[in-house]
Amino acid sequence: MNYLVQWLPMIMLVFIIATFIALFIGIIGMVTEKKANPMFRNKMMRLRVILQAIVVILFLIMVFYSNFQSSS
Repeated sequence: MNYLVQWLPMIMLVFIIATFIALFIGIIGMVTEKKANPMFRNKMMRLRVILQAIVVILFLIMVFYSNFQSSS
């Protein structure tokens, strides 16, 4: 588990970047002259929410594990 916790910040960074990419693709799709398909916008919103949830879960794992290590 310690090996995973060492890589957790890097994994979180990858998911944060993926979240920003999904966010900007959704924004660009809405702003362009060719309006994006509502199905596409919905899929991008769902993807962004899922990626954000993964980042929050990874952050909580990192915080709880670090608190567990410091108390032991």
